[in-house]
Amino acid sequence: MSKIEDGGSKKSLVKVKSKVETAVEAKSRPVRSVKKERVVAVSPMNNNRRLRNKSNILNERDERPGGIIKDKSQVHSMAKTQPTSERPTQDEKQPVALSKKNSEIQAALEIQNRLAKKLTRNSERRRKLAHTMETTAQNRTQERIDFVDFANRHYTDMQGGVHKMKYTKEEYENVIYEAQTIFASEKALVDIDPPCIVVGDLHGQYNDLINIFILLGRPPETVYVFTGDYVDRGMMSLECIMLLFTYKICYPENIVLLRGNHEIARVNKKYGFYEECLQSIPKYGEEIWAMFQRCFNNLPISALIATKILCMHGGLSPSLITLDDLRNHPKPIRNPFRGIVNDMLWADPDPSVFEWKTSARGSGFIFGTNVIDDVCTRLGVELIIRAHQMCFDGYWVVSGKKLITIFSAPMYCNLYKNAGCVLKIDETLCVQMVAFVPESAKVEQVIEEKNRVWDACFDNID
Repeated sequence: MSKIEDGGSKKSLVKVKSKVETAVEAKSRPVRSVKKERVVAVSPMNNNRRLRNKSNILNERDERPGGIIKDKSQVHSMAKTQPTSERPTQDEKQPVALSKKNSEIQAALEIQNRLAKKLTRNSERRRKLAHTMETTAQNRTQERIDFVDFANRHYTDMQGGVHKMKYTKEEYENVIYEAQTIFASEKALVDIDPPCIVVGDLHGQYNDLINIFILLGRPPETVYVFTGDYVDRGMMSLECIMLLFTYKICYPENIVLLRGNHEIARVNKKYGFYEECLQSIPKYGEEIWAMFQRCFNNLPISALIATKILCMHGGLSPSLITLDDLRNHPKPIRNPFRGIVNDMLWADPDPSVFEWKTSARGSGFIFGTNVIDDVCTRLGVELIIRAHQMCFDGYWVVSGKKLITIFSAPMYCNLYKNAGCVLKIDETLCVQMVAFVPESAKVEQVIEEKNRVWDACFDNID
């Protein structure tokens, strides 16, 4: 504001001085003075420039067609030669400048106020939405579902073979939503205190899951760590995942559900779970399948038992430098296809490999025993427990006893006479293997002869 007033006062002094000099020259040199003033005032070119200069005296370019560029000194000199009566005075120009300035400020303030109100409304909407997500579903499920009774329902009608349970859409929605809320609160690396039982692949073999709970104890009396692959291959994936999710809702500290490579949308859409959802839930099967995928995206990746036993589904990753790389990994993890999470869902050990090798599965790596030794030393762990591969005797120990592969689905897909196995870990970190051997002729002989990891087929990624 001070600049405008100072500039105006300076111009006003110039105007007065110019007026006095013009009057004196009119008496002493009337011809030359009148001639000079007449050229400036009468010329159409100068008159147009004078009108344009009223709006903006400091324009450096005359933007009319054929206009010329002139510097500021020429513009000021032209303004001085204009008749005083035709030039706007300081009092006339200042209110125009002030009103223009005030209008700009007022417009800016209005925009700022509108933005502030919009941000306030958005923040309030987000707060209400977050509060609703935390409380509404819980209230609904408490009114509609008794989760303990819902879990017990799975034991009342036991029979051999495939026997599908009937769930309502509300039961699917509430169980999935409540489980997802709990999984979202867990880190990608979960810390566990022994004693506990570590379980390998299930692949929809619901009757074998029930046998594990009946023979070894149900939550919360027994703490379980499941290493993934709950769905696909078998015919009762929905029953497996619904029972496990229900136990997670009832006893979140007594059961840990890790993510397997079949808890990825592109995999379980190919290997059976998607088709099971469509057949078992005809009207809204695809919707329920999509809800399961959003829940799977929040599953933790690994578990650490007493800081000494590291569990995951697949194996190790060259990107795994410290445990904090896992513990601080952001979730949800949507459709991983490379990096530390993808590697730990897909990798396999192979004693014949030195360091790392590209996996034939099309994702992840194959790693050797030297990698196992290096990781155990660097991370300060003594044992790595994984799943991901079918073992004919239910388990497979890599030389050096620093890595154990377990598989918990006996008679896999009713095609192989393999045993299932889980690991019991006590308070002193003593590991005991519990095998589930199918009743079949010469099954023990078959297991002894094929005491190896099954590698005839892979879960391939297109």
